[in-house]
Amino acid sequence: MNRSENFFPGSSLASQVHAAAINGDKGALHKLIIGNSALKDKEDQFGRTPLMYCVLADRLDCADTLLKAGADVNKTDHSQRTALHLAAQKGNYRFMKLLLTRRANWMQKDLEEMTPLHLTTRHKSPKCLALLLKFMAPGEVDTQDKNKQTALHWSAYYNNPEHVKLLIKHDSNIGIPDVEGKIPLHWAANHKDPSAVHTVRCILDAAPTESLLNWQDYEGRTPLHFAVADGNVTVVDVLTSYESCNITSYDNLFRTPLHWAALLGHAQIVHLLLERNKSGTIPSDSQGATPLHYAAQSNFAETVKVFLKHPSVKDDSDLEGRTSFMWAAGKGSDDVLRTMLNLKSDIDINMADKYGGTGGARVDLVDQDGHSLLHWAALGGNADVCQILIENKINPNVQDYAGRTPLQCAAYGGYINCMAVLMENNADPNIQDKEGRTALHWSCNNGYLDAIKLLLDFAAFPNQMENNEERYTPLDYALLGERHEVIQFMLEHGALSIAAIQDIAAFKIQAVYKGYKVRKAFRDRKNLLMKHEQLRKDAAAKKREEEIKRREAEQQKGRLSPDSCRPQAPPHLPSTQSEPHSQSCAPSKQPPCSDTAQGPEQKACRQSPGRETPSRAPQKEQRLSPDFPRTGPRKPREKAREHSKGRSACVHFSPKEESDGNRRPGVSSVEKSRELRLQIIQRERSRKELFRKKNKAAAVIQRAWRSYQLRKHLSHLLYMKQLGTRDMDRWNRNCMALILHAWRKNLELKPSKAMAVSRTTKSPPKGSSATKLTRHSVLKQIYGSQEGKLRQPTRSSKAHAVLSLNSVSNLQCIHLLDNSGRSKNFSYNLQSANPSKNKTKLRLPMEENCLGTLQ
Repeated sequence: MNRSENFFPGSSLASQVHAAAINGDKGALHKLIIGNSALKDKEDQFGRTPLMYCVLADRLDCADTLLKAGADVNKTDHSQRTALHLAAQKGNYRFMKLLLTRRANWMQKDLEEMTPLHLTTRHKSPKCLALLLKFMAPGEVDTQDKNKQTALHWSAYYNNPEHVKLLIKHDSNIGIPDVEGKIPLHWAANHKDPSAVHTVRCILDAAPTESLLNWQDYEGRTPLHFAVADGNVTVVDVLTSYESCNITSYDNLFRTPLHWAALLGHAQIVHLLLERNKSGTIPSDSQGATPLHYAAQSNFAETVKVFLKHPSVKDDSDLEGRTSFMWAAGKGSDDVLRTMLNLKSDIDINMADKYGGTGGARVDLVDQDGHSLLHWAALGGNADVCQILIENKINPNVQDYAGRTPLQCAAYGGYINCMAVLMENNADPNIQDKEGRTALHWSCNNGYLDAIKLLLDFAAFPNQMENNEERYTPLDYALLGERHEVIQFMLEHGALSIAAIQDIAAFKIQAVYKGYKVRKAFRDRKNLLMKHEQLRKDAAAKKREEEIKRREAEQQKGRLSPDSCRPQAPPHLPSTQSEPHSQSCAPSKQPPCSDTAQGPEQKACRQSPGRETPSRAPQKEQRLSPDFPRTGPRKPREKAREHSKGRSACVHFSPKEESDGNRRPGVSSVEKSRELRLQIIQRERSRKELFRKKNKAAAVIQRAWRSYQLRKHLSHLLYMKQLGTRDMDRWNRNCMALILHAWRKNLELKPSKAMAVSRTTKSPPKGSSATKLTRHSVLKQIYGSQEGKLRQPTRSSKAHAVLSLNSVSNLQCIHLLDNSGRSKNFSYNLQSANPSKNKTKLRLPMEENCLGTLQ
C-alpha cells in the first residue's frame, strides 16, 4: 500500500482507489467506492480514472465493479483519450466489448484527432477492428485524424492486408489523400518488406484504375517512385505488371523511377524498368542528365553494365555537354570507368564538354570559369589526386578567372591534408583573389581552427584586407560568424579587425599632420621674418634711389633754367625779404588768378623769357642761390610757401606779346623741359604711392609680429607665475618694485625727449633751396608732421609694458620691456632704425635691477 501511495501522489483515498484498480483488489475497491462514491471517477496527475488503470492492467472484474457503481465510461485524460482508446491501443478485445456494451463513444478523438478505429489498425489481429466496425455507421469508417489519414492509411502503413480488406469491405474510400497528398497505395508501396505486395494487391484488386496507379503526391511522386526508393523488387514487379502504370512518370525534380533506381544502385529494378519501358527512350531530368549519368557518378558498376547492355541506352550528353563517362571521371568512379572502357571501345577519353572540361589525361586544361584539375581536386579534398597533379607539373598557385587558387578551395572546405600537400609544394597562402580574400579568410569564415593553425604555421599574413568597401580582415569574418575559438586564437597571433587598423592609421595620420603643422608654422614665421628684413632693405634702397633721382632732377633743372628763363631787362635787386611781398601785390590793376587756372599757364610763363617781368629774374636767382641770407624768425617751410605764392602771383600773360606772333628762339627748349618735368612729376607720384603701400604692409607685419611676441611672453609669464605660487607675497613685492622702478625711469626719459624735440625744431635744415623745401613739404604730407608725433606721444613702449603689468598683476615684465624697446628697430619712417644710446643706457640698468630683484 505504501508503494501505491508513492506512485500516486495526492490524497490518500485517491491513491488507494487507483492502487486497488491496478492490483485487482476488488474488495478494497468496492469498500472505497461505497464509502465515497466520488472516488470512482477520481483523476490522478495524468487525468486518468480507476477505470483506465483497470484497462491498462487488464483487470476486467475491477472494471466491471466500477461500471456497475456508475463510473463514467467516456471520461478522458489529459490526452483526451478514453478507456476505449486505451483498450483499442492495446488490442484488448474483452475490454472493448465491455466498454462498447456500456455505450462507450467510439467517435471520441484525442489530441491527435485519432479515434479508437485508427488505434485498432496497429495490431495484426483484425478482431478488435471487426468488433468496432459492427457499431459504426457506414460513413464513419473514413474519419480522418490530424494528418487527414483514415484507418485505411494506417492499415496500409502497418502492412496489414486483412485490415485493408475489412475496411474496403465496409466501403472505405481508397482514393482519399492525406496532408502530403498520399493515398493508401503510396503507404503500401513504401515498405521494404516483400509481404507488402499483399497489401498492394488488396488495394489494386479493389480498383485497378490508371489514376490510382499513377497518383502523384504533392511532390509529384507515384507509388512506383516509393517502391523503387525502398528497393522492393516484388512491389515494383506488381506495379509495373499493369499496363496503365507509367514507368517514365516525372516528379517535381523531373526524375523518373529509373533515375531513382540508377542513383540508388538497384540493378535488378533498373533491368525490370528497362524491360517494361514501352516508349523505348531513356528520359532525362531538368539538367539533361540520364539515369546512366547518375549510376556512373555513384560508381555503381553493375548498374552501369545493365544500362550499357540494353540496346536503347546511349551515352548522351547533358545540357553542359558532359557524358556519363565524364561524370564518372569527375567523381573518381574507377570501377565505372573500367566497366565503360571494357564495354564501349569507341569512347573518346579526351572528349571535351561545351565548357572545355575533359575526362582525359591532360592536366593543363581549364573549364569556362578557369578552374583547373587541381582546383576541383582541392575542392573535393582529394589529397592524393592533388599530389599526382602536382607531380605532373601543374602549378600549385594557378588561379581561376576569379583569382582563386587551389589552396583557397581546400581552405573553403577545411581539407587539411590537401592544404598541407599544396603548401609543401610551395603554394603561397597570401595570394589574394580579385576581391582581396586569401585562404585565411575562407578558413576563418567557416571556423576551421586546424586549417587556420596550418596556414599560420606556413607564414600566412593574418591582417590581409579585402579590396571592397568593407575591407574586412580574417578576424572580421570570424567575428561575423561568432567563431569564438577562432577569434581567441587569431587575437593571440596578432590579428586585427578593420576597425583597429583604421584607428592605428588615424593615429599615424594625425601624428604626421601635427608635425606638418608645426613645420609649416615654423616656415611661415621664418618667411615672415625674412620678408620683414627684406622690406626694410628695400625701403632703404628705395630711399637711396629717390635721393639719387632728386639730385639728378635738381642738376637737370639747374642746367635748363639759365637758358630758358633768362630776363631781358633785369630790374633793381631787392634788398629785403619784404620786397617780394610788395612786388607780388604791385600789379593791382590785373585781376587775381586762382591756383587751378594759373597752374599750367604759370609754368609756361616761367619758362618763357619774354613773358616774365623784369624784376622777377634777380629775385629767382637770389632764392635759388644756396648762400642766400636767412633773416627773420620764420621757419624754412613758411619761407618756401611764401616764395611759391610770390611766384604764382607775379606771373601774368601779356596780350600784346601774344598777338605779335613773333616766336623767340627758346620756345623749343621750354617745351622739352616742360615734358621732362611732367615725366618726373608722374614718376614721383607713382613712387610715393608704392612707398605708401609698402609702408602700410610693413606696419601690418610689425603689428602681427609684436602681438605674437607679446602673447608668447605673456604665456611665459603666466607659466612662471604658476611655478611661483608657493611664495605669493615675495612675488607681489617684486612686481610692485619693478613697476615703480619702470615708472620712475619713464619720468626721467620724458624731459630728454622734449629737449631733443626742441633742438630738432629750432635747427634749420641745411641747403634751403626751393627744391629741398618742396621735397620736405611733400614728405610732410605723406608721413604727417613729426613735431606733433614728438610732442604728443600716444603711448611709449615702457608705458605699454607698465599697463601690461597692471592688467596682469604678478607677471615678469623684463621681456616685455626689452621687446618693446627692440621693436623700434623695425621702422620705415625717416628716423634712424637703431635706438639711441641714451635709451640703451636707461634700459640696461632697469633690466639689471629687475633681474636682480627676481633672483
